[in-house]
Amino acid sequence: MKPILIVKTGSTIPHIADQHGDFDRWFSKAMGLSNTSDAITVTEAQYQELPEQQLFSGIVVTGSPSMVSARELWSERTANWLLDAHHRQMPILGVCYGHQLLAHALGGEVGPNPNGRHIGTAKLNFSAAGLSDPL
Repeated sequence: MKPILIVKTGSTIPHIADQHGDFDRWFSKAMGLSNTSDAITVTEAQYQELPEQQLFSGIVVTGSPSMVSARELWSERTANWLLDAHHRQMPILGVCYGHQLLAHALGGEVGPNPNGRHIGTAKLNFSAAGLSDPL
């Protein structure tokens, strides 16, 4: 089976990373996989060229302290890459910055939260379709 690509769009707060690892580690762990496993590939969108999508079975796009609305060059390049992946019908999961970037890539409007920045977690319940999804 092809590996899952984690597109890392930034890093967490240093003291949290010291205790729990960085964003890519969180997703690897949640999927029951190791970052050193052949089942996961990590690329840092800010610093690395994005790989060929057909090499992967799915894509996970992490959070970031950056803002999609800043329209940074690396972010816009990643949005175009995600749009291409969507057209190729790749399974894509975007979380936090990742879901905002995916919305932007697909033509949605993304802007600052009028209530300020929100950081935290929320409990989710999966539907039957969600439970069967490879991501």
